[in-house]
Amino acid sequence: MSETNALEWDLYDGEGNRKYLTLEERELYFAAIPKALDRDRRTFALLLYYTGCRVSEGLAVTHGRVDYARKGVVFETLKRRKKTFRFVPLPDHFLEKLDDVHRVKDFQKEQAKERLWAFGRTTAWRSISSVMEEAGIVGVQATPKGLRHSFVIHHQELGTPDHMIQRWLGWASRDMIEVYGRAVGKEERHLAAKLWG
Repeated sequence: MSETNALEWDLYDGEGNRKYLTLEERELYFAAIPKALDRDRRTFALLLYYTGCRVSEGLAVTHGRVDYARKGVVFETLKRRKKTFRFVPLPDHFLEKLDDVHRVKDFQKEQAKERLWAFGRTTAWRSISSVMEEAGIVGVQATPKGLRHSFVIHHQELGTPDHMIQRWLGWASRDMIEVYGRAVGKEERHLAAKLWG
């Protein structure tokens, strides 16, 4: 989806089904990762959870793109005309896990351009689907895109500034923020509840 038609896009499909995970579903997804996957694929599932990146962006991460000095990861942003990179922060414990599982620090000099995950898109999708199944999440939202959408919505509910969300997701314009603003979240329910009281 290009950003030019962002405002024509919706967070619900043609049948009115939600395309994003709720906060509760995100928590179920996170808890199901250790049960559903081996160590190698587990780190990939966690990368999508922590960053909201696209599957192809995650698979393209190399040893050299994990930045331990700044404590995050550098993605090459897809769906942009010009080659663009973005930095996304990561939790300390996940950075340690990446090094433990993939020996990132050992390989950063000699094998900086080697990808962390050797599998392809099909295996990546199956991995995320396995986690969703283990978590009991079914429906159109039970996809990597549903996880990406929920990353944005959760950050909006936390009050993360729009420009930071835009940067982390790799959007060239702010149009997509308006789309995600239409999601039903705690803030929307809170505003509506003022009338109920």
